[in-house]
Amino acid sequence: MGGVAWTEEEDHLLKKCIQQYGEGKWHRVPLLAGLNRCRKSCRLRWLNYLRPNIKRGNFAEEEVEMIIKLHKLLGNRWSLIAGRLPGRTANDVKN
Repeated sequence: MGGVAWTEEEDHLLKKCIQQYGEGKWHRVPLLAGLNRCRKSCRLRWLNYLRPNIKRGNFAEEEVEMIIKLHKLLGNRWSLIAGRLPGRTANDVKN
């Protein structure tokens, strides 16, 4: 299913790289960070697990209502739905 699990050291290197160079230009991140990972893996790790503004824990009732409403409107377009819920990832919204 997935690849090799990320280590704490890899997470640290990725965070440090993003702090220094910012988000975006994901094709450069593995080299700049010194990681043996592909750019997609780095991007997804950052967006789904390491971003400082990610909300953890249960959804508020208002968030659940918004997800249901947006799902009826947008279908399974989880990234678009998550974009309307600050701090929530597409993975969190989908699951």
